[in-house]
Amino acid sequence: MSKTSKSDASSYEAVSYEADTDTAHELLTVLKDCGMEDAYSQYDSISGSHVIYVCHTDYARANDIAVTFHNDLEDAGEENGEEAAAEVQPALLYSNSDEKYKDNLSSAYTFLIIGVAGLIALVLYDFGLIPVFNTASKILFNVVAAALFTGFIIAGIMSLRYSRKLKLAIDVDSAMLDKAVSYLEANLSKEAIENSYDSSDIPDEMKYYRRTDAIKQCISSEFDDVSEELMNEICDRYYNSLFGQN
Repeated sequence: MSKTSKSDASSYEAVSYEADTDTAHELLTVLKDCGMEDAYSQYDSISGSHVIYVCHTDYARANDIAVTFHNDLEDAGEENGEEAAAEVQPALLYSNSDEKYKDNLSSAYTFLIIGVAGLIALVLYDFGLIPVFNTASKILFNVVAAALFTGFIIAGIMSLRYSRKLKLAIDVDSAMLDKAVSYLEANLSKEAIENSYDSSDIPDEMKYYRRTDAIKQCISSEFDDVSEELMNEICDRYYNSLFGQN
């Protein structure tokens, strides 16, 4: 749409300021797709940004869409950053606590097996049952090898203890998840979620955020010690049970 005349300017409000031309074009396209055909973009040389205008009657709805649009851009940027970090340090990142528990438990058993097997081999070597090679200082070799294999055993025991703590945390989170979902099923129906927001003036893509906000508010009102990660998992499970995959 072309720039409005000065006589029409009072009926339009600026809903977003975009420094990037492509971002401004994408947001403008989204607004038009949502029924705001009279939305337009105008470059402001003073601020160096593209100002997107909408009719003042559409401002509230357009502002919600713009906020969601920018949140989606930020989420996409965070996901790209996480993927890049995973390529650099894949061993430090885990998809969930259960995977971390299994990986740590596997490491614990590996350390223990290597340590115990090493000490057994060292004893057999000392009794001459494994005449693999001769060393200049048998005592020094025994001390170094024994310390090494003992270190493996200690590392294995510590990893095993940590694995048990992880398993306990997983069990607690799992119990909390089931408890929270059961609470939602008893206290927050699909109809109640739909009645928590006005669906007449927002596009379908905005409904997901309104619905999840209602679910999170219900969870927070009953459970005040839920972590953000667990909150999102509870919300996603209950949302999918009512509305299917988003």
